[in-house]
Amino acid sequence: MDTKTHTPDQLMALAAEGRFTKDELAGFLAIENRRPFLDACAHIEKKFTEDCTAKEPCLESGCSAEGEICLQPLLHAGSAYHKACAAAWLPTFREPKNRADGLKH
Repeated sequence: MDTKTHTPDQLMALAAEGRFTKDELAGFLAIENRRPFLDACAHIEKKFTEDCTAKEPCLESGCSAEGEICLQPLLHAGSAYHKACAAAWLPTFREPKNRADGLKH
């Protein structure tokens, strides 16, 4: 998706729909705001993994990613995962000072 033609308001609407990956969302933020956002996404990823292991793990012997982040629940979650990361991103991005250069309007 060519995001150079979107306004910040349009980016926020698309993000809320789960249309961007966490890496794309991080790229819309000023450098100093990226690490806190990625840390928030890591917390979300851990929660998806914990929820998955509480249900039916992929392996009979249990979850091989116990205590770690697993890709499988994120893939199963689809846009719900992207929407969760966007929810963490939106409050930061709403403030123009937190945006990457070129998006501060």
